[in-house]
Amino acid sequence: MLVLKDVSRAVGGGLSFHAVSLAIAAGRPTAIVGLSTAERTAFGRLVSGVDRPHAGDIRLGGEDIAKARTSRGRVLRVGPPGLAASGRQVAKVGREVVALAGLTGQVDAKLASLSGAQRMKLALAQAALARPPLLIVDGPTAQLSPEAGDDLRLALPGLLAPATGVVLLLAASAAEALALSGDTAVFAGGRLIQAGGAGEVAAHPVNLSSAIATSWPQLNTLPLMARDGRWRLRDGSRLQLPESLALPAEGGCTLAFHPEDVTLERASPGCLRFVVRVAGPVRDGYLPATFAGASWMCPLAVEAPHAGALLNAFVDRSRLMLFDAEGKALT
Repeated sequence: MLVLKDVSRAVGGGLSFHAVSLAIAAGRPTAIVGLSTAERTAFGRLVSGVDRPHAGDIRLGGEDIAKARTSRGRVLRVGPPGLAASGRQVAKVGREVVALAGLTGQVDAKLASLSGAQRMKLALAQAALARPPLLIVDGPTAQLSPEAGDDLRLALPGLLAPATGVVLLLAASAAEALALSGDTAVFAGGRLIQAGGAGEVAAHPVNLSSAIATSWPQLNTLPLMARDGRWRLRDGSRLQLPESLALPAEGGCTLAFHPEDVTLERASPGCLRFVVRVAGPVRDGYLPATFAGASWMCPLAVEAPHAGALLNAFVDRSRLMLFDAEGKALT
């Protein structure tokens, strides 16, 4: 088990982590989301024992992480670009590694001839089969094209399945975390704000920051403001909301929902209808759209319409989330 207890560290440029406490057991991978590229690097150095916390401690199997990392093979860290592009034959990496990476047809190829995604698969397979007590995977799809990233994300659970120790994914996106299908720990402003099963955290975020960090693609949001006793949109128009939503008495709030909760056909009588305008071509299987000045993403289940076209978008009322002016989830 990897245990962080009241861990704090200030980093140059104002970057810092504050009183982080988190326990990660072996056998169920955990994804860290909400960190920038610089924060992922800093957090990776902390949990691997390269840097020491200014307060609190980090232990792997009850041993201080700085001491644990001095034992060969106890802590492995893998990230882009994967195995180095070299003249070495793929076969030299090892038959079991190549098979797990799904590259048995490339055994006679040179590593330099493989794609970035293929070399990343080999690196992950090699690390997982080494079965270290702690395996840290840092943004494996961060440097890949969208298509290659999708392919690697689909393969991620299988590639990491042989690992028997603690598996920690420092996710470059919510898509990586969701693909892992384990636990998720959400950070915002250097603090741990929520942790739990990936599906549960995504479905019931404690605040807007958590909802944004766990949504793929971007979370669809709609700012609302109370004016003259009525709720209005940013453009001044009114929106009739379900009575089941616990709206605050006054001030601002944000209505939100995940893109996958949008349908372009009414699925049930309990759906809220939005008339959205197509804002551009399809990206990653989702259609960019706008509503009252808000930019949304909608799943595309029909032929792609032209930019500027108007479409009906429906969201089941049970899938709507509401956050107050400070970003706290309202139930």
